[in-house]
Amino acid sequence: MSLFNLSGELILLILDELDPVSLFQFCRASRVIYTMAGHTSTLRYRYELAFCGVRDGPPSRYSSRNRLAPLLAYKRGWSTLTWSAEDRLAFTPPTIIAVTGNFLYQASQNPINNGFTWSLHIYALRSFRRILQGKLAYYHYNIPFEIRGVAIDLSQDLMILAQLYFPAQQNSAILAVLHLRGLSTGQEHQHAVQSRLRYHTDWWGVPLPGERVSIQQVQICGSIAALSVRLQLDKGEGVTELALFDWKIGGSPLRTFTGDTLSFDILSDTRITMVSQPDDDEDHSSNSSNTSYDWRSDNLYAIERGKRPPQIGVYEIHRGREHSVPRIRSYEFPESWSTVSFLQQCPNSSSKEIASPPPGTLFYNDPCLRLTAVTFEFPHHALPAGCSRKVVVVINESKLEPAGDGEEVVRWEDWMEHCMVLNLPDDADAVQLAGRRLVFFENSATSTRDSSSRIHILDLNPHIARYLWTLSRQNPPWRWQESWGSISTVFDHRGSQYVRTSTVGTHSLTWMDTTEDSLVLYDEREGQTRVRILTFGQELKVSF
Repeated sequence: MSLFNLSGELILLILDELDPVSLFQFCRASRVIYTMAGHTSTLRYRYELAFCGVRDGPPSRYSSRNRLAPLLAYKRGWSTLTWSAEDRLAFTPPTIIAVTGNFLYQASQNPINNGFTWSLHIYALRSFRRILQGKLAYYHYNIPFEIRGVAIDLSQDLMILAQLYFPAQQNSAILAVLHLRGLSTGQEHQHAVQSRLRYHTDWWGVPLPGERVSIQQVQICGSIAALSVRLQLDKGEGVTELALFDWKIGGSPLRTFTGDTLSFDILSDTRITMVSQPDDDEDHSSNSSNTSYDWRSDNLYAIERGKRPPQIGVYEIHRGREHSVPRIRSYEFPESWSTVSFLQQCPNSSSKEIASPPPGTLFYNDPCLRLTAVTFEFPHHALPAGCSRKVVVVINESKLEPAGDGEEVVRWEDWMEHCMVLNLPDDADAVQLAGRRLVFFENSATSTRDSSSRIHILDLNPHIARYLWTLSRQNPPWRWQESWGSISTVFDHRGSQYVRTSTVGTHSLTWMDTTEDSLVLYDEREGQTRVRILTFGQELKVSF
C-alpha cells in the first residue's frame, strides 16, 4: 500500500518520528511531503535543522515553534550579510585584542609604582542562538604579568592565560607558562592539580637583536591544553614549538613537536591535526620534527635543506608517559606545492563533538559536518599550475581518518577528491572558518591615504544556492542591506553549487575574527583601535 493512501493525520504522525536528516531526505524526494512539513512548525523546524547543517540544542521549555523563527533569521542573515545587532568598542593602543570561544578579550598594560600590572577585560559576545540571561557577561581582572594569549572554555568555566618568561641569564631557558583560572572568579581553577603549566623552550636567555619570540596559538579541548611558541628572525626564517598538556593532571607535556612551519587544531581529547612542511631528511620521532635549517654555533640559520610537499597530519595523543610507537597518518598536498612560502591551518570556531553546548542553546552547527582549511601562499615566480598566489584547501574533518599503528602517508592523488581547492584574491587576509562558512577580507588602496575593505563569505553548504534563488525572486540582492550593500553569486565546484556573498565596500579593516554568530571587525587608526561586532539572527520570541 502506498504511503499516500493513508490519511494526512497518519502521515504526519509517521513524519514526526523521523530525525532531521531523514525528514529532510524525505522532503527532497516528495513535493507532497515537503508541503505537509512546511505547514507544521515542528516538522519545518526539523527540516531547517538538516538544511542548515545544525543540531537542535539541549531540551528546554522552548518548543520547536519558538525556535523556528530564530533559525530562519539566522539562515537568512548569514546568506545575505544582514546583521541584526551591532556593538562598537574603542581601545587605546598598545593593546592585545582577539576573540576566543564566544568572548572578546582586551588586555593592556598599566604602570603602577615602579612596576606594572595588566588589565584584562572580557566581553561575552551576543548570540541569538542562545537564551540571554539578563545583560551580557563582562569580566575585569588585574593580572600581575604580561598576557601573551588567552583561551576560554565556557563549558568548563576555564580561562587559560599565556605568559612568556625571559630569564636574565643566558644559561636558562625561555619559559612559556599557562595560568589555569576560573573564568567567573579569576582565581585558580578548582579542577586543576597545578595552577601553572610550564614549558621549557629550546631557546635560552634574552633574544638577540633580530630575534622575536611570541605565543602563536593557545587552545583548549576537554582536558587537553596546547600552546605553540615561535622564534622568528628578521630574514623570515623561524622555528615553532608545540606542547600538549593534560591540564587537569599537570606535569610535563604529553607530547611536543618542533618545525620551522607548524600550525595545529585539536579535534578531540585524543586527536590533533598539524600542518607542516617536512624536510627530505626529516627524522620522524615520536616527540619532535626537525626544522628545515641547519644550526650554526651562533644560533643563526645556515643552509636550508630540501623540502617535501606540505602535509596535514593526524596525530594520536598518548596519555601514558612511556615512549610508545607514534600513531600518525599524514595527508600530502601536491608535489608542485613544495615551493610554498607560507602555510597555515585555519581552526574552525564552531563546536566540537566533545564539547556540550551551553544550557539555553537553541541550535548549533553540527560537529559531524565541521570543515577544516589550510591556506597556502606561493612566491610570484613559483606559482603551481592553476593556482593563484593565495590558495585555500577546504577539507571535511570526517575525511581525516584517525591514525593506525605506526605511520602512514597518504598521497595527494589518493585523497584529493575529498578536498575543495579555491583560489583567493592576492590581498585575502584573516581566512577563518565558522561551521561550513569560510570568511576572509581583502584591502585595496583607493588613495595614498585611505583604503577600502571587502568582506567575503563562502557558504559551503550545498543547499544554500537553491535558497538564495528563492530569496532573489522575493527581494533583489541590492535591497538586502541598505547601510552596507552586499552581492551574492553562485559558483560551481565539481558539479556542486555554492554561494559567495561579498560586501560592496566598508571602511578599512586591520583584522577580522569570525564566530558562529558574529563578525568582529578591527580598525586601527588615529591612535585608537575601533571594534565593530555584527551579530546575525533574531532574538527568541516566546509564544504559548
